[in-house]
Amino acid sequence: MATEMSTINFVGVDISAVYPTAIFPRNCNFYNEDFLKGVSQPDGSFDVVYQRNVTCGLTFENWQQAMKEAFRILKPGGYYECVESDITIQNGGPQTNVVFEHLRMSMATRSVDPSIVRSLDRLMVAAGFTDVHVKEYCIPVGDWGGKVGQLWQMNMFALLETVRPHLAKAANCSETVVQEVVQAMYKETKEYRSHQVVYAVYGRKPLSPAQ
Repeated sequence: MATEMSTINFVGVDISAVYPTAIFPRNCNFYNEDFLKGVSQPDGSFDVVYQRNVTCGLTFENWQQAMKEAFRILKPGGYYECVESDITIQNGGPQTNVVFEHLRMSMATRSVDPSIVRSLDRLMVAAGFTDVHVKEYCIPVGDWGGKVGQLWQMNMFALLETVRPHLAKAANCSETVVQEVVQAMYKETKEYRSHQVVYAVYGRKPLSPAQ
């Protein structure tokens, strides 16, 4: 996207150092920062703030913090968008269902409720955003869903990799066993034609305090 939109400046922020260090467009900058503790960007810096796939790690209070920070760094009239799933997989096979059940158990021990993604519009309104909208998409998981399915599967498995220690603790097994079970999911997502419901929620920072 940055390559195609060369006149726009992109800034990426993540708590983990997962960004490329050698090759990326000149209009991209990456920062290893914790969004919940506040980022180094000044007030009113951005036209758009985009956030995705953080359901596994955010409590209710964390969501409030994240939205407050997004509101701070947006310009008046700027847009904030969250794209998340509720950590539920449709048509999951036996191994897939086990993994997701343990994932939800792990989240519960950390006071993380994935169902909150179905209430993000209300949280946005409470944070001061206006013109808030919700769109739901049914996304295929796996090769059976073509390019979209392949990309979403890559996305999902990257997320599972980051929470592997938590899954092992919830299942009372080694991380190696968790990895083996997750690998079995590749076959299942194709066999059972698995999919997920994804929620895209977006709102606008008012042009003025009165709006």
